[in-house]
Amino acid sequence: MLPTEVLSRILAVRPVLDAVERDQAAPRAAFEHLLIGQAVTGQVKGQSKGLTLVSIEGQTVAMRLPHPVATGDTLKLNFAGHMPQPVFLLDSPETTQTDAPQLSQTARMLSEIMQRVPERSLPTLTPLTPLLDQPTRAPAELALALRTALVRSGLFYESHLANWVVGLDSLDGLMQEPQNRMATHPGRTETTPELASMLAATAAPEARSPGELADAKSANPMLTLLAQQLQVLESPQFIWRGELWPGHLLEWQVRQETETSHDPSTPAADEANMAWESRLKLTLPHLGTVNVHIKLDANQAFSIRLVPEQAEVGALLQQNQTRLIEQFTTAGCALQSVTVQDDGNT
Repeated sequence: MLPTEVLSRILAVRPVLDAVERDQAAPRAAFEHLLIGQAVTGQVKGQSKGLTLVSIEGQTVAMRLPHPVATGDTLKLNFAGHMPQPVFLLDSPETTQTDAPQLSQTARMLSEIMQRVPERSLPTLTPLTPLLDQPTRAPAELALALRTALVRSGLFYESHLANWVVGLDSLDGLMQEPQNRMATHPGRTETTPELASMLAATAAPEARSPGELADAKSANPMLTLLAQQLQVLESPQFIWRGELWPGHLLEWQVRQETETSHDPSTPAADEANMAWESRLKLTLPHLGTVNVHIKLDANQAFSIRLVPEQAEVGALLQQNQTRLIEQFTTAGCALQSVTVQDDGNT
């Protein structure tokens, strides 16, 4: 049942008063003995100025009913309280049979998309080009490239659009995201109208065969992005997999986790208890493959764990831990711990 349908069944009543009786407290007192939720019956007495006159507990009240009734009809009602006049909830036969939630076409479409997502699969972004054109040793350049890859991935487009409306994001930035960017690939073109056609094609999923939506998803990258957005909303995590620069692969996983609070008065999902975890799998020219685990806790302190695949690289990283700590301090970052582990201990 839609919320508007529920609200239409809540009937505020007002007393029918003649020129002599003007005591506004009388009808309220007449229903003081009723308990909230108590079932009562009302008998339709007639119509007056677009209102239905109903007799309840010997008191005649006026109601606006959501459907026509005839004089003499009996209404099943539930007392909902004084707000400040008595309020009743209408229990009509036609609504009793439709108490199950009724989803809109858009809601059914989103539900259908989520049902097509493979179990335990994380939303994975796979860009067609490297983050950087050439290798760099500048931390600021690397940080900007990684941040841009996340922020302009399209996963958070709607929030960025809301920020743009109030001046907290730029139009140039929005145009970098897939929802607005026109990128020509072999056999297809990504445009905003394509998203509109995808929504139209999936507006009535009950009319489609089971395999059609999956086929549409594979043929339409915007449908894939929409599914990824829903996954991120459900569980804040994603994987970015591509080239850091030509020839050097990067796999980057970001996950939000909620730290358990020891204070029972603090909600479990309070932003103060939120922490973020990043896992990077880097393939570097001289160090080979290195797994980097980074955790940023609720106090904005970093914990870093380096896990190289080659044992001799582990010794080299341990020797340079002091330099890493100094660089974090220079950047104004709080560092809780740095550890180096063998690949067998991950």
